[in-house]
Amino acid sequence: MNSPRKFQNNSHGWTALNLLISVSIIAILTSLALPAFSRLVWDLRRVSAVNSLVHSLHLARSEAIKRARLVVLCPTDASGTCLERTGPWTDGWMVFVNLDRDHPPRRDPGEPIIHMTSAPAGIDIHANRSAFVMRPVTVRSTNGTVTFCDPAGRMTGRAVIVSYTGRPRSSGRDLRCPGL
Repeated sequence: MNSPRKFQNNSHGWTALNLLISVSIIAILTSLALPAFSRLVWDLRRVSAVNSLVHSLHLARSEAIKRARLVVLCPTDASGTCLERTGPWTDGWMVFVNLDRDHPPRRDPGEPIIHMTSAPAGIDIHANRSAFVMRPVTVRSTNGTVTFCDPAGRMTGRAVIVSYTGRPRSSGRDLRCPGL
């Protein structure tokens, strides 16, 4: 004996109301998550840039001790030459051995480049020195501060502080960066 079906569902898709509610929920969740995601991306870029600079400073310091020579970390332009001014490090930086000990330091053709790094996009990097000169252990090195800021001024920045001994440390506090 066959029993009759009480309910028969012939629906093969969503109704317009179901689709409208689903799209609305997705739009609300996306609008709530987008600021947090942009903050996460900014934090990752900033951490990467700070770590890259700290690595370059440690490398310069250790090479100065190992070679018993002046080793310089300086901002570079697109052509790879040292910039002789304080201010933005927007293109990146390089570490080289300053064999002729010139001041302000600039890389001459015979001086070896130890390391070159391009700056990450979307971060303002400023320093209060035109270069950091690492000297062997008997003489003090250049001290200074490098700041990493959001160009729009929406997010907090960080600073790397270089001591007279050439040791870098990252500031543990967030900096308020001015918007451009």
